[in-house]
Amino acid sequence: MKFLRNLIDKQRKLYHAKDSKFHKVWPLFDAMETFLFAPDFRAGKKGVHMRDYVDLKRVMNSVILAMMPCLLWAFWNTGAQHFAAVGQLIADGNMVAGDYVTGWLQGILGAPDLAAEVTSASDTIIFGLQRMLPLVIVSYGVGLSIEGLFCVIRKEEVSEGYLVSGMLIALIVPPSTPLWQLAIGVAFAVVLGKEVFGGTGMNIFNPAMLVRAFLFFAFPAQMSGDAVWVAGNTSPSGVPGNLIDGYSEPTALAIVKTAGEDASTVLTDVYSHADLFFGHIPGSAGEMSKLAVLIGAFVLLATGVGNWRTMVAGVIGMLVAAFMVPIMAEASGLPMAGPMYLEPWEHLICGGFLFGIVFMATDPVSSPESNIGKWIYGILIGVITILVRMINPAYPEGTMLAILLLNAFAPTIDHFVVAANMKRRLKRS
Repeated sequence: MKFLRNLIDKQRKLYHAKDSKFHKVWPLFDAMETFLFAPDFRAGKKGVHMRDYVDLKRVMNSVILAMMPCLLWAFWNTGAQHFAAVGQLIADGNMVAGDYVTGWLQGILGAPDLAAEVTSASDTIIFGLQRMLPLVIVSYGVGLSIEGLFCVIRKEEVSEGYLVSGMLIALIVPPSTPLWQLAIGVAFAVVLGKEVFGGTGMNIFNPAMLVRAFLFFAFPAQMSGDAVWVAGNTSPSGVPGNLIDGYSEPTALAIVKTAGEDASTVLTDVYSHADLFFGHIPGSAGEMSKLAVLIGAFVLLATGVGNWRTMVAGVIGMLVAAFMVPIMAEASGLPMAGPMYLEPWEHLICGGFLFGIVFMATDPVSSPESNIGKWIYGILIGVITILVRMINPAYPEGTMLAILLLNAFAPTIDHFVVAANMKRRLKRS
C-alpha cells in the first residue's frame, strides 16, 4: 500500500497543476485516487463542522454489499436454470443429448434417459459466471465511461453514485439480454436520464429503472414480462436456433394472468411457493430469490442506508390493494382477471416487487425526502403495482411503471407535505 501511495503522489503533479499536460483529465485521476484511498482534504479550520464516518463512498459500498446475495444467487441459479432447460429439451425429444457439447466444458450432458441428471456445482457456477459477469462488466464499463467523459467536460469530480446503478442494472435484466442492447440502454439512461439533469443527485428518475424501461419499449420481445428466456450458448449441432431461442418459460405473473379462479393452483403447479421465495426460477437476477432480497434489506436497515418507511409502506400498499381491488371489482360487476384470485401475500413472492421496493424505490435522489412523503410514496407504489397487475391486460408486472411514475411525482409529494406542515405551524403560532 505504501508503494501505491507513493506512486499516486508522484503522478499527482502531472494532473493537478492547471498548467500540467494532463490537467484536463484531472477528474479521472482524482476518481481513481479516491477509489483507492480516502480523500486527503478536510473542511476548513474555521467554524464548527460536524464529522462522522458516513460519506457517499461508504453509503454506496453498503448498498453494493446488500445486493451481493442477489448477485451470488444469480451466479448459481442462472447456471441451474440453463441445465434444467437442456434436460427438459432432451426429455421432450427436442434435443439429442449426445449433440449437446458445451464449448467451454467440452463435455457431454448424458444420454436421453439421464436428462434429469444434476450437473456438478462447478459446471453450474461456471455457466452462471459466464452469463452474469459480462452484464456487470458492460454495465459498469459503458456507464462509468460516459460519466467520466461528462465530468472531464464539466471539470467536476466523478461521483460514486454509478457504483450502485451499475450493479442494479445487471440485476434487473434477464441473463440472456444481448450485451449490445444493454450497452445502448445504459447509454440512454446515463445521458438522458442523469447527465442532462446535472449528474448524480440531480436526476428525477432512477437511472437503473430507466434502463429497464428503455429495453422494455425498444426490445419488447426480450423484456415483455410474459416469457423468460433461459440463458444459453451457441446451438449444439443438429439443433436449429440457439438454446435461448428454443426454450422459454412463462413468468409466474404471466401464468396467473391467463388463469381463472384456480390461479393459485395453476401457479403452484409450475412454480411452488418455496421455488418463488428461495429463487429456483428463471428470470432477472433481482427477482429470483426473495430470501436474498430480504437479506439485502436487513443490511440496508442495519447500516441505516435504506429507509424502512418506504419499504414498509410499499408492502402495506400492495397487500391492502391486493385485498381490496378484487372485492371492489366483484362488487362493481367488472370482469375478474387471474391475478385477482391470488392471495395478497402471493403477490409479494411473484415478480420483482420486493427487489424494486428495497433497492430502487429507496433511492434517496429520486424519492421524497420527508418522512410522511416516504409513506405516501411507498403506499402508492404498492397500489399502482397491483392495479397494473390486475387490470392492465397487456403487461403482467407493474413495479417498473409504478416506481418511474412515483419518481416523477416525488417532488410534488414533498411540496404538499411541506406546505401542509407550514400551514399547521402557522395555525399554532
